[in-house]
Amino acid sequence: MQPLSSLAGIGVLDSPNVSSNGSTVVQRTLPDISLGSLGSSFHSAEEGDYDDRQGGGLRGGFNPPDLPRIPSPDKEGALFTSSNQPPPSALLALSPPPSTRRGLPEDSGAPRRSRYLRSNRDSDDSDEDTDALDARYTHTNAASDDEEGVLGQLSLNVSHRRAGDLRTSYAGGPSKRSGRHSVAATGPTQMTLREQEQNVDALQKENFNLQLENHFLKERLAQMAPDHIESALKENVKLKIEILNYSKELKKSKKLLMQQDRDLTAAARDRESKGGRARERDAESREMEAMWREEKERRVALEAELDQIRDSDDDRVRQLEEELDVARGTIDDHALEISNLRDAADRAEEEVDKLREEAKGLTESVGMGKGREARMMSKLEQENAQLKADLDEVRKASANDLDLMEEQVNELRDKLAGAQIDLERRDEEIDELNNEVDAKVNEHEREIQQVESEWRDEVLEARAQVDELKDVLQEREQDLEDIRKLVLEREEELVIARERVAELEAAQGETHDRLEETLRNIDMDNAEKEADLVSANREVEALGQKVYDLEELIEELRDRETELNGELQRLEEAYDGEKAHYEELVSALKDARKKTQDERDDLSTQLQHEKEAHSSNRGVWENERASDQEHHRRQLASRDQVNERLTAELEAARDRVAMRDRDLVSVQNALRDVEDQRRKLGDEHSSGQHVLEIELERLRRDLAQCEDDLDRARDELREREQALSDRDMEVADLMDKHRELEGKLSSERQGRLGLSDKLDAMSKAARQQERESASLRERLETLEPLLTEKEHSRLRLQKESDQQRQERTELLLRVFKDINRFLGTDDSTTPANFNVFRDTLLQRLRSINGARADFDKRIKDTETKMEQKMASLKRQLDAKWRALDSFEASVKKLELARAQWRSKYSLKDGELEASKARNAELQKEISSLRASSSASDAVPSTQVRLLTERAQTAEKRANQAAQSVAQLEQRLSDIQSRSGQAETKWEARVKEYETRLRAAGEKIKAEKQGGKERALQLEAQVRDLERQVELIKKRNARAEGVVATAAHLMDN
Repeated sequence: MQPLSSLAGIGVLDSPNVSSNGSTVVQRTLPDISLGSLGSSFHSAEEGDYDDRQGGGLRGGFNPPDLPRIPSPDKEGALFTSSNQPPPSALLALSPPPSTRRGLPEDSGAPRRSRYLRSNRDSDDSDEDTDALDARYTHTNAASDDEEGVLGQLSLNVSHRRAGDLRTSYAGGPSKRSGRHSVAATGPTQMTLREQEQNVDALQKENFNLQLENHFLKERLAQMAPDHIESALKENVKLKIEILNYSKELKKSKKLLMQQDRDLTAAARDRESKGGRARERDAESREMEAMWREEKERRVALEAELDQIRDSDDDRVRQLEEELDVARGTIDDHALEISNLRDAADRAEEEVDKLREEAKGLTESVGMGKGREARMMSKLEQENAQLKADLDEVRKASANDLDLMEEQVNELRDKLAGAQIDLERRDEEIDELNNEVDAKVNEHEREIQQVESEWRDEVLEARAQVDELKDVLQEREQDLEDIRKLVLEREEELVIARERVAELEAAQGETHDRLEETLRNIDMDNAEKEADLVSANREVEALGQKVYDLEELIEELRDRETELNGELQRLEEAYDGEKAHYEELVSALKDARKKTQDERDDLSTQLQHEKEAHSSNRGVWENERASDQEHHRRQLASRDQVNERLTAELEAARDRVAMRDRDLVSVQNALRDVEDQRRKLGDEHSSGQHVLEIELERLRRDLAQCEDDLDRARDELREREQALSDRDMEVADLMDKHRELEGKLSSERQGRLGLSDKLDAMSKAARQQERESASLRERLETLEPLLTEKEHSRLRLQKESDQQRQERTELLLRVFKDINRFLGTDDSTTPANFNVFRDTLLQRLRSINGARADFDKRIKDTETKMEQKMASLKRQLDAKWRALDSFEASVKKLELARAQWRSKYSLKDGELEASKARNAELQKEISSLRASSSASDAVPSTQVRLLTERAQTAEKRANQAAQSVAQLEQRLSDIQSRSGQAETKWEARVKEYETRLRAAGEKIKAEKQGGKERALQLEAQVRDLERQVELIKKRNARAEGVVATAAHLMDN
């Protein structure tokens, strides 16, 4: 019987289509509920293949069997991908005969997997070649038992259930007496079909909700990213415009200060002849000093604004990190829901075996009914012998009344002949009804097998989907972690740069304060003020450059985020394409066997080249990783050397500044002494002033030289910091490549570990199968005497099917040899050890799957497809309701026929009672005649004996008719109970679908509400930006006022 499955594609159940004989839109069927759908579902001779494998547990997620996989190792990596459809001739190579299903014990509840779709995540091994070829008849509760059925169809994907499941040995093979194979398994407690349907429906609902939530989450992330990028670009443009305006204003101020310096220089030349204007020049110098202070305050304000811009950028980065954390939490919730789905799927798979138990009960009931018939026949024969003895006595006593008795006997003979004809006709009608019921039972057995197969296939597909989603989420989480680390490193570098700028600004402030105290009463201190403004302008420009760098870094991070989102979208498209690709390969592989001979040579050469390229690429990757590590170490060493050299140069510059400070102090003391001497020596005033001016000129030149040295040191420091940032980018790129190579190596190691785990699992499974096969042989030997002629003929057909399976097994061996020739391998011998045989065959088929991995197709609109499938599901549900209505009509017809038969039976029963009463009267008359004429015992009594035999035959047939009617009534009652269960089941399904639709509507409402909240947030950000623009306009107006005042002073 085919196994049950769950969701396919997006987790939506495909019900049968009326126009296609119960087949779904994806060529799958749902359970039907016609006559006998459960009665003989496990012992039909025409039910075809039998998959004795158990569905793998949901260990880490869902593995979509409909997705072709490029062989990539996983924790429990598959030995095969499931992209290749098995050849039809090998589909039944490893299936047990149908008779073995009726011999399953009550605890054989392990679910089985489909032969057509296999999980490519898990596979196990077996011990012996012979045992593996016989393993087609085995059935265990371990998910590793799938592999032999998969070998029979060349998909050969195997699954591995949880560690808690027992894997026992197997000794499959034909029994010594009949050549048949048997199956046995141990499993969990049996469940009813309705409970099984409820569990599977719950699994469908959870999977659908999970996929819907994931879809909306991805749309939400895709919608949020462009908003952030657009707002950040707008803000960057505004900041650049602000900085350009500030730079223009500083240039204007610089020009004004230079003009003032020229005016003050000219005034110093005329001071000797114009001593009276010295006070005016002092007043003007004080005004210029006040203007310089205002400019300095303005510079401080600009620096504060730049700090605010940096803080806003940091806040934006933190906001992005918080959003990433929220997304990761959502991913964790999805992983938890996936683990819950695993448990539900396991429970749903374990309920399939209840159908087998029901079949066994039906088989036993048939045997018991036939035993009761044999006992009734023996009882009737005894009664017939007793009546014959009585008639012999009557014959001896009825010599004188033969004529009268002959007339009565003739009448009775006519009546009995009519009754016999009616009974024969009734027997024929009953036989026709039995044949019709048997045909319907066989038909519904096949339908139940198809249903079971479809449910199991869909469960496997859901598992594979969850696994793929987990892989994608892990990769994205790793990328996000790398981005966060890079952002943290950039923040640390920014903090270090700010500290350096603060130290330089502190040193410069101390220097300018000392210069201001020294040259406060000197006419030419405007030159120093101009120098301060020039340096401030340079610092502002440097800070602006750093702001530009930070903006570029933020843009790069956003570009990286956009690339990650695009990569995630590409991965999703690749997932959809791989899914469509598998569906195409399922049909393409039906014709692959015809084309295999032509494509062998080309593909073998291609596979050999790919293997060589893979090995050479691996060596190249190792060399590149070593060279990257060495280059990284060299770059770190050079960076340390540059940092040490810059530190030494900075210390030297600080020493020079300290030396200039000491010179300034000595000059200040000298000026004070000169001032004292000037007051004492009025005659020597002019000469002392001239000497003092010469000394001041020398000090200015020294100070200018010191400031030039400091500017050069700053320029060199900026250049070196830029070089260090470039090197950091290169190092980051090299580290990314290094992480990629390490990820590839780790995936290869995990694949090898998975292969070793599968070898151990299959050896345990083989031993369990051996014990189960022995127990099933004993069970079959005890059940064989109870079989009827019809069942014996069925066994002969099963033997023929066993012979066909043996031929298919030989075909599997020939396929193995053909695959070796196809791949161009030198070793063409078949391994004696089945572990080696299976591993070799899995490796060959994995190579073929890898060669066919270039066939890609993509499904462009997943949401449209989901809606179409939901509409199709509704249509199929309506078709099922119509089928239920037709079934109810057929049940009513059967009830009407039963009522007619009952009326006929009552009539015939009345006639039979009348015949019995007449017979009793005749016996009384015979006994009276026996008493009156005891001497006439030699009269022939042949006609009386004949009449008595006919009467006994009529009674026997009447009893048989009564038993047949009782059996028909029992069958009708069973059919009515099953129809009631089917109605409740479909009502539950309809309610479940309505609940799903309501949940989807609620989610859509929640997403709309989230969009409104996001719009409000964006409006708040726009208002904040407008407020910032207004503040900037106010600062611009204030700066223009300062410039206008300076121009007015220059005009005066």
